[in-house]
Amino acid sequence: MRTYQQLPKKIKCPVCYAEDAHILWVADSNQAAQHYVLKEKFPERFLELASHIKTLWGGDTCEIVQCKNCEYCYSNPFIAGDERFYTLAYDRSSYPKWKWEFQVTLDVLKRNAGADTSLFEIGAGDGAFVKRVAENILPKGNILCTEFSEYGRLSIEEFGIKCISEDFRNLSSAELNESLDVVCMFQVLEHLDRLDVLFQKLNWLMKNGGRLFIAVPNAGRIEFNELNGALLDMPPNHVGRWNKKCFEIIGKRNGFLIEDYQIEEAGFISLAKEFIFYRLLQHAQKSGSFENRLLKVKNRYLSRIMLMVCFAVNAAMAIPALAKKDSRQGGSQWIYFVKAHGPSPEN
Repeated sequence: MRTYQQLPKKIKCPVCYAEDAHILWVADSNQAAQHYVLKEKFPERFLELASHIKTLWGGDTCEIVQCKNCEYCYSNPFIAGDERFYTLAYDRSSYPKWKWEFQVTLDVLKRNAGADTSLFEIGAGDGAFVKRVAENILPKGNILCTEFSEYGRLSIEEFGIKCISEDFRNLSSAELNESLDVVCMFQVLEHLDRLDVLFQKLNWLMKNGGRLFIAVPNAGRIEFNELNGALLDMPPNHVGRWNKKCFEIIGKRNGFLIEDYQIEEAGFISLAKEFIFYRLLQHAQKSGSFENRLLKVKNRYLSRIMLMVCFAVNAAMAIPALAKKDSRQGGSQWIYFVKAHGPSPEN
């Protein structure tokens, strides 16, 4: 893909409710499944995943649509992946040890959190962030997490922090109503649908004046990758692509005001390595390509040599695109909200 289709579309935006939009690109269930599981390597799992994606979508295709008003990009149908999708699409046995958004949030908490502050992290991975919070700022008993992966949940519980495997939108215990001082969602929101239900529940959970920290992928970096031959931001894993204007609109409607907003900066070397690797993975999805055949090689040493050659070739081909990269194309956007009041009546 080198350009977006820009086909006009009438559809209600999940964020701002405007109906003027355009289609960026379209994928079918086989293309989506191939993005996650190569049919040449795992044919049975691929077929099962493609069938499940088709069931989720209620049809064979999904559009990526961009609202002309707020520029929110989202999948149509706007349906998030479920537990079965993630089980088929990913083998999860590790999480990043630390992230930029963790550090930025930790710095704020160090300045503002007290010994009685309560913190709730949604989609906590293996607990890298909350473990650091417990070691430096808050007692473990003040922290609650949600995490669906068994690997992550067990890691958090073994550390002594309570973790539940439940969609936080379903929490209804009266003792949780307006009980939380801090809520964190790092690289979670882009996976979720039912946005107004989501933000209304956050409002219901948090005290007035409570702090909400959200990190999502950098939309500028995603667009750069898509338009320069690297990986597509494929649903139903990511179903929404956010920007500051989107957050201002949905935050205001649901009682949250932006206190701070930052985009991660990154060095050229790290940006280039990821971009080249994502190009390689995108090319590997094409049956019969050199990259596709490479990922099927079972001999570890031969595979390593072929990978080095393939990486070098992709690096050379990526030079024109990399010349346009800048430090504002780090991986994440970070938003710091403060709860000001309840949701607006129109919700």
